[in-house]
Amino acid sequence: MLVMNRQSAARRRGRRGVTMIELLVALAIISIGVFGLAGGATLVTRLTGGGTIQTRAAMVANAHIEQWRSMTCSSVSSGQDTVRSVISQWTATSVTSAGSRRGTSISLTVQYPTTKGMRSQVYNTILPC
Repeated sequence: MLVMNRQSAARRRGRRGVTMIELLVALAIISIGVFGLAGGATLVTRLTGGGTIQTRAAMVANAHIEQWRSMTCSSVSSGQDTVRSVISQWTATSVTSAGSRRGTSISLTVQYPTTKGMRSQVYNTILPC
């Protein structure tokens, strides 16, 4: 009976619980995972914000082009505009063929702010007369 009690006591001592080192290793692994998720969430937030301003700039450019299409060729002229932090600059030139006006060529540059500074996008179109 005494032998059994010593073996049982030795087994109980070997399985008392989690050691401090095991706890620290588990905590380090969990911390790395949590920091990785936080970094990923930050990146997704930044990319989503960048997509929003790019969409706004494209919508401003589209609005300008649609406005010009509704006008006559002679009334379209060069200019600039700022809408919701999107700067638009355009130049309009006549397109002629065999001495007669065939259309208006428009080059539109749209500038918008990003986290790395201003970014430009260029749109070119020709409006038939």
